[in-house]
This record gives sequence, C-alpha cells and structure tokens, in this order.
Amino acid sequence: MRIAVISDVHGNLIALDAVLDHIARQQPDAIVNLGDLVSGPYDPHGSAERQMRLAAMTLAGNHERQLLEGGTGFSDSFARARITQAHMDWIASLPQTLTLAEGEVFACHGSPAGGDLEYLLEDVSRGFPVLDTQAAIASRIAGTGSARVVLCGHTHIPRLAWVNGVLIVNPGSVGMPAYEDDAPVPHVMEAGTPHARYAMVERTADGWAATFHAIPYDFAAAADQARQAGREATATATLSGRMR
Repeated sequence: MRIAVISDVHGNLIALDAVLDHIARQQPDAIVNLGDLVSGPYDPHGSAERQMRLAAMTLAGNHERQLLEGGTGFSDSFARARITQAHMDWIASLPQTLTLAEGEVFACHGSPAGGDLEYLLEDVSRGFPVLDTQAAIASRIAGTGSARVVLCGHTHIPRLAWVNGVLIVNPGSVGMPAYEDDAPVPHVMEAGTPHARYAMVERTADGWAATFHAIPYDFAAAADQARQAGREATATATLSGRMR
C-alpha cells in the first residue's frame, strides 16, 4: 500500500496544484491530508474548493479549529472572510485523527497525545527546532494502538523519526515553508527552501518506508499573493523557505 501524505496547505493553491499533479503521476492508493487547509494569505477560497473535492482522507488541524471557534489571528480572519458556508460546514465535519491501513497508520495534525498545537518531534525551547528525545516523543505517541506509522504535520518541517518501533513521518508543508510563532516560546520554523513538500509512505515486505518530495512551482506568484494581502514576511518565506 502506498499513501501520499500532504499537510499545511495554508491556502496556497498554486503550491497545492503542483503537489497534486506530482502525486497523480505516482498513482498512490490513497491521499491523506493532515490539516491547516486554508488559513493563509494566498487563496483560501480556491484551495478550499480544491481540497473539498479531492479524493483524500482529510483531518482538521489547529487552524480548522480556530476558524470554527472564531479565532482572530490574521490567517484565520483572512480565510474566514473569503470562504463560504459550505466550506465551513465541510471543515466542521472533519475528524481530528484518522486510522488507516488496517490500523497500521495513525494520522494527526500535531501529536496523538498532546493535540493539534503540540509539536510531536521537535523541541523549540532554544528558539529553533531540534529533534526531541526518544522518551519525549514516545510519550506523545501514546494512544495510537497498534500503529506502526504515525503521520503528523504542524511544524512545516519535513522529518522522519523511529521511536519504539514506530516510524513517525512529518511531510512538511505544501504551502508555507517557514513561519514564526510565540508559543510555547518565541521560535522560528524554516524548511530552508521554497519548495512545496509532501511524503509518500509505503508498506513493503520489510516494513514501512517513507520518501520525501520537494516540488518546484511558481514561488513568485504565491509570494505576490501574500504581499498583496499585506504579509511581507510570509512573502519572503514563500520565496526562500526562511524568515530572513
């Protein structure tokens, strides 16, 4: 079984279309979308339409929750003003987690034990992400049953880890390769390139394998959308994968 894993589109339809074109050529058995679907200074309406009609198993990230709860951050406010009630109804129907491949794969946005805002693999206490300890990561994958693979997003950083016999895969972000945040401490997350990211996980005779993809697309066009929305820092991140 081969599963394409996407996450953190953040309304960037130009990046999403490039990723989906590449995925189509790979002919996976399924696509899983790990959330943070439309909130971002790009094209919330167009990306909502594309994802709502996509034959993918889709779950809700923290930004879906924030949209529904009336969150007033820029990305959620920008998206809420541009999507329809039908989009909101679809978002409200999405689960927080998914189990697939006969229970071998567990999918979430943040971490299984800590919810949609917790980083599963990273420690950001120094202001930038480093791989956390095995003990810390193990505590965050509690509750995944017999899963041999855990899929997570939220950090926008592609990463792979092996903890207690479980393969943990973060595909990175389709649409927003870098950002700054103040919680749990001020920190920067940077993929280092502007490419749209996704991963492919595959069950083989020897166990589960993962492949990461970095897809080029019209970075400048997406950056122009962010700039027109008044988000110069996001435009810079879109062009470079860095915050500065």
